[in-house]
Amino acid sequence: MKHKIVFIDMDGTLYQTENDVIQESSIAAIQSLKNAGYIVAAATGRPLNQMKLILERVKFDYYVLINGGYVLDADFNEIGSDPIQKETVEELVELARANEYGLMFHFGDATYIYNDFYPMYYFCKYCNVLDSLFYDPNQAYHKRHRAFNAVVLTKDSTKLQSFMDEHPDLRSDLINVKTEGFCYDIFNADNDKAHGIDMILEREGLTWDDVIAFGDSTNDTKMLEQAHIGVAMGSANDYVKSFADFSTTDVFHHGLFNGLKKIMAEEVQD
Repeated sequence: MKHKIVFIDMDGTLYQTENDVIQESSIAAIQSLKNAGYIVAAATGRPLNQMKLILERVKFDYYVLINGGYVLDADFNEIGSDPIQKETVEELVELARANEYGLMFHFGDATYIYNDFYPMYYFCKYCNVLDSLFYDPNQAYHKRHRAFNAVVLTKDSTKLQSFMDEHPDLRSDLINVKTEGFCYDIFNADNDKAHGIDMILEREGLTWDDVIAFGDSTNDTKMLEQAHIGVAMGSANDYVKSFADFSTTDVFHHGLFNGLKKIMAEEVQD
């Protein structure tokens, strides 16, 4: 067995977000990996509370959550984390309040809407992530809990961009979903899936030469590039595919199964 650990993105890779489907072929492929002795980990932008529908069908050995900001073992014990500084969270709250932005925070095991309840609620409903979703009209939950990322919804991103320019310790990723305006993920600039994967590799005594990774989006590029084998889904754009070693079919056409089938055939030969 040449490689030892496999990291799998969720939305668009394992999970069909639009219709809450995980292909049976993907579930079987993951079980085959485990039976063969591979460590299998989730690598996603989702917090833990937004994994419920997936975890009803698939269990992982590790969880790289919120784009590497929150990392857990199989029993959901924290291995490492990198929350947004509380002062910065306060500034985001004030920015959203002053400009009437939709605002939502992920706190690891719960998500709280602060502003613009219904647009943010419908955004979560579209993504099938209504579990542990709450409304905090007092906008105070972050004062007692760590916020790992913010989701901002706005029709005019000018002032948000100015805010980001003033906070080089943050970065924003445009979320490609159906919304009434622009929707951004905001989190610490150094957070990405590769950063979270590093924590797991250190814990397991492994290196990137032991890694196979699957992904489809821009937040997967670094892990696809650093993995010994990086596989882009068929739905990925050419930019994302440029970081991968090869492409498989899309999530609707057994992409994970087909990609692993190709790799496992080569593993046996080696």
